[in-house]
Amino acid sequence: MPALLGSCQREPLPGYDDPEEPLPLPVDSVLTRIRVQADGHAVHTLDLFVYGADGLRSLERQITLEEPQDTVQLPTLPGEKILVGIANSPRRFNRKALERYDAMEQLSFNFADDSPARPILGGFCTTVNHDGEIRLQPLLCRIVLTKVCNTMDGYDLLEDPQVRLRDLPDAAEILRQEEFRPTELIDSDKWARLPCDVGYFPQEPHIELWCYPNDTPEDVLGVPRPSLELQCSIRGQRCTFEVPLPPLPRGCTKKVEITIDGPGNFRYTVH
Repeated sequence: MPALLGSCQREPLPGYDDPEEPLPLPVDSVLTRIRVQADGHAVHTLDLFVYGADGLRSLERQITLEEPQDTVQLPTLPGEKILVGIANSPRRFNRKALERYDAMEQLSFNFADDSPARPILGGFCTTVNHDGEIRLQPLLCRIVLTKVCNTMDGYDLLEDPQVRLRDLPDAAEILRQEEFRPTELIDSDKWARLPCDVGYFPQEPHIELWCYPNDTPEDVLGVPRPSLELQCSIRGQRCTFEVPLPPLPRGCTKKVEITIDGPGNFRYTVH
C-alpha cells in the first residue's frame, strides 16, 4: 500500500485536522466519543481516522494528536462510524490513499521502521450510539532466550555464544488480528551476544529478540516461520543450533530454553 510517505517528519499534511482548530462541520453534526486503551504501552503520538460505517465507508475526519488523551470527543457527521487509531507511527500518512476503509485495512508497516522502545500500535472499532473504544495493540512479537544449559562432560565450554532470529516477516498489516502470512522475509536479524561462555552452571541471559507475527499453523505449508539460532564454539569447532518457533500471533511473547548435549545434539522448549 502506498499509504505512507518516505518522510519521518510529523508536520500535519494539507487537509489534516488541527485538534485545536478542527475543520468546520455541518450544523447537524454530533459529538462522537472516542476512548483509547493502550494496555500499558506508551502512546507518544496518535493518529485518529473516522470512517462512515455504511456505504463506501469513506474517510470523514483525520486528526493527529501530539499529546494523546484517553478520551477524545469529536464533532462528526450523523451516523455510526468506524474508528481507527494508530499510535507512534514513524511516518506521515498519505490521506488520499486512505480515503476508503478498504484501503486502511491493507495498510502495512515495515519491521525495520518499528522499535520495541516505541512500538507502533493500532486498533479499530465501530461506534454504538456515537461511542467507541479503540484498543491499541503492537505488532511486535517478543522472543526471550531465558536459559542455556551445557550438559557436556568434562570442562568443555560453549564459547562466544550469540543468538539471533532468522526468517523474519518484513511487514504486517496494522489492523489485522489473525492469519498473518508474510509475503517477504528478512533473512536474519543482527546477533546478540550472551554475557559469557556457558559452562557447568546454566546461564539465564533473558535476551529479548523481536519480530513481526507469522501465525501460520504448524501443519500448513507456506512461508517459513521465524526460528531462533544459537551459535557457539565447542572445542574450537563453530556450532549452530536452530530452534523452530511455533505460530506467532500478534504481539505475543515466547520464551525459549536450550540444552546443549554436544556438537549437533541439543534439546529445547518453547513456552
